[in-house]
Amino acid sequence: MTVRSRYLFENKYYHSDPLTFRVLGIPVITAPASGSQQNQTFTLSGNQGLIGAKVEIFKGLGTTKFGESGVLTSANWTAQVTVDPGSQSLVALQNHSGKQSPRGTLRTFKVLPPKLTSVTVTPLANAALRFSGTGYADATVDVTKVSGPGSQAVPPVKVSDAGTWQVDSTNWPPGQYSFKATQKVSDENGGWIVSTEYTFSYTLVLPAPTVSHTGDYTPVFSGTGYTGATVVLFNQGGSKVAPDARVSGGRWSSTASEVWGPTWKRRVQLRQELGGQTSEGWVEIEVSIAPLAPDITDITGIDDGQYSPTFKGTCWGGAEVKLRFSDTSLDFPATVSGNQWTFRRGTPFAADITHTVTVTQYAAGQDSPAATRAFSLERFIPQPVFTAPAAGSEVGPNLLVKGRGGIAGGKIELHDAQFSGLVGASDSLIADGDWEVQLNNLAFRDFTLYALQLMGERTSERSAVRSFKVVVLPPEIEVPAPDGTLPRIARISGKGLPRATVDVWLQGVAEPILTGIRVDIDGLWQSEVITLEIGRHSLRARQTFQGLPSKDTPAQAFRVVPLAPTIETPVDAVPVGRGVMVSGFGHPGDTVAVALSTAPQTALGRAPVLADRTWSVAVELVVAAGDHDLIAIASSGEFHSDASLPRKVRVGPYLPSIDVPAPSRWVTDPVAFAGKGQPGVGELVSWFNPERVVARDIPVTANGWQIDATIRLPQGGYWVRFRQVIGSGGSAIHSDWADSRRFEVVPSPPGSSRY
Repeated sequence: MTVRSRYLFENKYYHSDPLTFRVLGIPVITAPASGSQQNQTFTLSGNQGLIGAKVEIFKGLGTTKFGESGVLTSANWTAQVTVDPGSQSLVALQNHSGKQSPRGTLRTFKVLPPKLTSVTVTPLANAALRFSGTGYADATVDVTKVSGPGSQAVPPVKVSDAGTWQVDSTNWPPGQYSFKATQKVSDENGGWIVSTEYTFSYTLVLPAPTVSHTGDYTPVFSGTGYTGATVVLFNQGGSKVAPDARVSGGRWSSTASEVWGPTWKRRVQLRQELGGQTSEGWVEIEVSIAPLAPDITDITGIDDGQYSPTFKGTCWGGAEVKLRFSDTSLDFPATVSGNQWTFRRGTPFAADITHTVTVTQYAAGQDSPAATRAFSLERFIPQPVFTAPAAGSEVGPNLLVKGRGGIAGGKIELHDAQFSGLVGASDSLIADGDWEVQLNNLAFRDFTLYALQLMGERTSERSAVRSFKVVVLPPEIEVPAPDGTLPRIARISGKGLPRATVDVWLQGVAEPILTGIRVDIDGLWQSEVITLEIGRHSLRARQTFQGLPSKDTPAQAFRVVPLAPTIETPVDAVPVGRGVMVSGFGHPGDTVAVALSTAPQTALGRAPVLADRTWSVAVELVVAAGDHDLIAIASSGEFHSDASLPRKVRVGPYLPSIDVPAPSRWVTDPVAFAGKGQPGVGELVSWFNPERVVARDIPVTANGWQIDATIRLPQGGYWVRFRQVIGSGGSAIHSDWADSRRFEVVPSPPGSSRY
């Protein structure tokens, strides 16, 4: 555009130079037509553009640009846009060097959602189909049947925000179908903007039925199928297995036409049929039916005392039947006849405990489940037999009745056959064999008893009767023991009937030496201290209870011996030398012998007991150094007391002596030596050097020892040492070293040396 200006000055007009410039006009959208349907990407065209400018496309007053033209070379322009499906109002403006024109007039278009690219059809149970796929979020998908059997309709379905959709529809019979599918969005004016149709086809085949079977001998076949169809079942050879079954509610069932029994991999074929159509192919299964658990119908001979009952039952004809018992890991074959089996084990069962029998059968290559049954055998209860007291014997009121024939778990009852009463009973027996029943405080009279053995509620036959008489029995004399010894001052004691009194006689003496000795509640009695003459004697005793005297005991021989002496010195554990004086007290006139406790028969010394009751014995202790026990035994003629209490002494080593040469004696070679010791072997060595042996293997007797030196001794003052071994073998002991006194070795006369 070119313009110029004019102005009036002094009534005269004047003009400026012309000015030429360009004006941005408002672009106009001329195509496509307003309200037309367009794909998401389409091209706009228009005019009133300015050469060198660009046309930009917006939604209404929005700031997001959806497309633009190229740089214009004329007033006409085109621009490609991409927008979402739905009713879209677009407007154009032009832009030149950053300067924008005003926006033009809005033009509205109906933008189509994209055409569906695929639809997936999935058959469901109960003649239903599922349609699914992907689409435009928030659009509505319509699936329409174009052809095919039935008058079904697929309900519309909305696409999820994730862009997926699915819808189920029922009542679709098998057949060939064609469909079309679209998706649509609202045109915001009560109408729809619908995509281009997507067409597809689908063939619904009659599905194969599913099948399972029971493990019954007459199996029942069942499974799922197409409602309204019929399932047919055949053997592999073509014969019918079971009646045809109609499918109802998606399920079918049919029972075999005959009993099969145990079966191994029998093949069955089946399919379903509907309106002349059949499911594709045959479904084939292998049927295996394990034998059922056999029946245990009876166990006979439980109470015949043989402990090996007979087991009976039923099974499949021709099956192998095995039994196993809870007391063994072995299997036992039963005898089978038809559909019956029997078995009796040769090994008896333990009685009075619960056993279990387990029975299985083997048929058609398969083991059956196990049938089990518990059983127990009642043990035969033997008749008890008395073994004590002896028939017709006299017994005391507290009596232990004994017998045999008891059984573990049983109980023995003793009954009075004269007065019909229970006299006593045992505890439950813990083992077979002997039994005992303690009876206390029986009346003093004649008894006749019989025994019963009980096991739970069962009872044995009565035993034979056993008769005896309850009396006051003679007491027992325990001190002195038969043929035993008793100190001359002692007590006589024994056992008797509690609260009885005991009298004691000495043989050869008319009157009892002890009377009225009370028996305590523990059944023990003891006399006061009495003094008896040393020698051989016999005693007898009698007890009286509630005025009833017993018989006398048999005469009981014993010996009266001296009292054991006591040792006063040495005191206990005192150190002593080899010679020690042992003294103590005893009975005047007795002779006391002192010995080691380890050798009581070997007296170390003897001495009489004086009138003042004292005694003393000097003893020589030839023993190893250490602790030893001394004992003293008193004797009177042939009668000897018990040993006294031991007295411990602590003995030092034995010390022999060197008596020759005498102290300071002048001696010449060969030097002669002599001394005292105990029987054994000695050795003489130099005092200065013990390894220099002066003489070895020196015999020592009770009279001592003597030897000449076997080496030349040096002249001048000299000393030697002597030690010996006392005894021999394992009991040999070493003495202590004995040192000589100093002696002088002088030269030997000329010609007298033997070295």
